[in-house]
Amino acid sequence: MKRYLKYLLLIVTVGLVAYKSVYIKKLSTMVKATGDNFDAIAFSKKLWEEKLPAKLDSAIELTEFIRAVQTNAADAFSKHSNALGIGNYRYALIKTDAVVTELSDDDNTLQINSGDSLMIVKLATEFIYGNAIRDASALVDVKDFPNTMDLNNISEELNRTVRKTVLPPFKEKVKKGDRINVTGAIEINKEHLRWTGLEIIPIRLQIVQ
Repeated sequence: MKRYLKYLLLIVTVGLVAYKSVYIKKLSTMVKATGDNFDAIAFSKKLWEEKLPAKLDSAIELTEFIRAVQTNAADAFSKHSNALGIGNYRYALIKTDAVVTELSDDDNTLQINSGDSLMIVKLATEFIYGNAIRDASALVDVKDFPNTMDLNNISEELNRTVRKTVLPPFKEKVKKGDRINVTGAIEINKEHLRWTGLEIIPIRLQIVQ
């Protein structure tokens, strides 16, 4: 009987040690943590096709965003902008109607009605770089991507999509004097607000006339 109890205790002890030394972790979490096999092209394509359209549909009007910032900047930035890091720079998805007043190789100059005045902004048409689209979308959480290269690759793929699919048909047809609808991303420095000359990185473009 004593021998039986001795073996039983031994089996229980071994079982407890084995239980405490083994844990289960989701494979998806491990892939994120190590950055192994991350496909930035597939991830960005899924983002662009399945999640970004709804974000663009709900983008705030540029003039409305400006008024909100002028009324209560902290509240406006919290509700209508996003940033992956800490600092003065914020990114927002905006939409606006505008008239094309100038065409150049690098950008188009747009004129926007803002109350009783006119506002002049730039529409980027050549150099689409940086993190504005990724960050303004608020669809990417930095906590999910400890590998900075993965984050940069997402930005580059989103920018590439704009350069390859959004801009070519627009640049082929747009003319001075055209009225257009623009939905895109903007970068704002909270400490140095400047609305005139603001650059819009386009994501959705439509020539109205």
